[in-house]
Amino acid sequence: MKKATYLNLSKAAIAWVILVMACDNEDQQPLVSELEKARLEYEQMKANPAFIELSFPEDDPGPPFYARIAVLGPDVLLMESNGTVVIPMMRQVECIDPEFNLLDLYHVPNGFFCPLTLSGRGLIEPNAPMGTFPVIAYGEGSNMPVWFVDSDLLANAMVDGVLTLPELEALNPRKGVASRYEEYNKPRSEEDYLLVIESEGTIPGTNQRFEYKVISRTKARQDVELRFW
Repeated sequence: MKKATYLNLSKAAIAWVILVMACDNEDQQPLVSELEKARLEYEQMKANPAFIELSFPEDDPGPPFYARIAVLGPDVLLMESNGTVVIPMMRQVECIDPEFNLLDLYHVPNGFFCPLTLSGRGLIEPNAPMGTFPVIAYGEGSNMPVWFVDSDLLANAMVDGVLTLPELEALNPRKGVASRYEEYNKPRSEEDYLLVIESEGTIPGTNQRFEYKVISRTKARQDVELRFW
């Protein structure tokens, strides 16, 4: 009886060790980032013969807006984290129309005449009408201006529904330069919407470094992680 009990206990102990080792192995599995998930989705869609790939700005002028900030009815694009709003400048700041309301986002055709601060590619149907958004697009930049603004100051400036570049400048934003900016965007519909951003760089004026990540699956909300050091 004692021998049988000992064998049973030994088997239980071995099973427990195997279970713990299996859990450890699962814990060691690398987590797939949201950016990598979007990258895989892009490659899968690229293999679909229903789409062709266009590069911007070579084949396509790119998004017709200056900065990723907008209030378009229920769709609010404010990438905020712990009291700071992140504003990536998608086109060269010096070229932005000082009278344009940045909250309107799209400035057609004027926005196209400002040089982009990123390049990339997108997938679209071969017979899509001119001006059609891609089903998915990828953009990257290595010298992208990005401004960091106090969210309370920005909210006060936006009360009248207008935010021009001079008004934004007056809020004394911290002006950074992203040495790495990557984004995937599925802009066509609310049901299949996606915006994923990973970026990092420096703020020359303060010698700080920054890093932020954005994930948005609805045009009305963005989840943002931001840190300075």
